[in-house]
Amino acid sequence: MGLVQIPASHAQEVDPDLIQGYRSGDILNSLPDTSGPFTVISRNSDPQNFSATVEYGGVDARAIVSINGVRASNVPGIYPVRDGPDDPVVRSLLDQAFQYHSTQPGQIAQRTNVSYGNRAMACVSSDDPQKKDDFLVCATGVLGRYLLIQPVINYRLSSKEVVDRQLTDFASSVASTVSALALSPGN
Repeated sequence: MGLVQIPASHAQEVDPDLIQGYRSGDILNSLPDTSGPFTVISRNSDPQNFSATVEYGGVDARAIVSINGVRASNVPGIYPVRDGPDDPVVRSLLDQAFQYHSTQPGQIAQRTNVSYGNRAMACVSSDDPQKKDDFLVCATGVLGRYLLIQPVINYRLSSKEVVDRQLTDFASSVASTVSALALSPGN
């Protein structure tokens, strides 16, 4: 008995979450269990919506990493997602983050970039000096999906400079991990 070939169009119907050779769960499972002060609390994948979310926690630290894909049949003109920070949805997400943090009482928001490998992703950093919360929101396009990284650390037990570095290192680690999948042989 020979091997049966499944036509590509049928395979897409069977597994609509397969975008650029990866499923949301593949990306979800590739993310680090720990990074700096962050440890995984939960991993959730929603293949029907081409998405995955990892929640991290730690002492005075928490983060959410979201991966969201979009199919052409769902939103005309948006798939495939452009790699890097120049996708219109990525820019919109960061504009919304900047607007939100800029309008919070006492918060100081600024646009920045975080390097990972030989790339950079656009981010918004914000500080609430009264509560001593340091926020980072980063977004980029990778593997036909949007990668959104949102860590926050309270720096009441540390210096703001140390916390800034931990936020940047966390975002860089996550983006590097997902980017390595995109650069792996055979993809």
